[in-house]
Amino acid sequence: MLSHPILDSHSGLVTYFKLPDTNAHIPHFAKVELTPVDWLDAATWQWRVDEAVLPIWWDDVKDRAESTLRARAAAMILKDGEHQLIVDGCWIVGGTAQIRDVRSGWIRRVQDSAQVSGVRDSARVSGVRDSARVSDVRDLAQVSDVRDLAQVSDVWGSAQVSGVRGSAWVSGVRGSARVSDVWGSARVSDVGPNVILDASAKAHLIAVAP
Repeated sequence: MLSHPILDSHSGLVTYFKLPDTNAHIPHFAKVELTPVDWLDAATWQWRVDEAVLPIWWDDVKDRAESTLRARAAAMILKDGEHQLIVDGCWIVGGTAQIRDVRSGWIRRVQDSAQVSGVRDSARVSGVRDSARVSDVRDLAQVSDVRDLAQVSDVWGSAQVSGVRGSAWVSGVRGSARVSDVWGSARVSDVGPNVILDASAKAHLIAVAP
């Protein structure tokens, strides 16, 4: 069962694992996927086989393939407790979980009252929802798709925040950081003089740094 935590397309997996070309007579693999329903419960995710015609060997492996993929998805979910360091991989953070140091990899979703801090280097955080908080974002890190009552604060260096919606709030932006694609009732505040704001972010700026 081949999967990769960062790649989310079948074509990307085929290229990455250098899989042989399949044909109508001898299919070498079958493409499958899990789509989140309740992000914090992999057992609820929708299982799908993306093949018009199933290989003749599919019945022998389908149960094991599904259970393996669900187990891998479940291992990506952090929903309570404090976690000190993330350096790679793909993660889903929710509940009351707290992440203290994110150096690389991708936090695909942050929800509920979860908190993520110390986001740096080339780390990515996306899908920030509910009352989740992301803070201390630095270097080349990226935070995107921020909605609901979520907050992103203390953004430094060349970090980027984009896709801010709903009543989300971005504050404490310094250095040459960038804020873009801000809409709805979202707010941007406490922004330093060298920060790069696109037109949408300027329109939602309610306070500048003293």
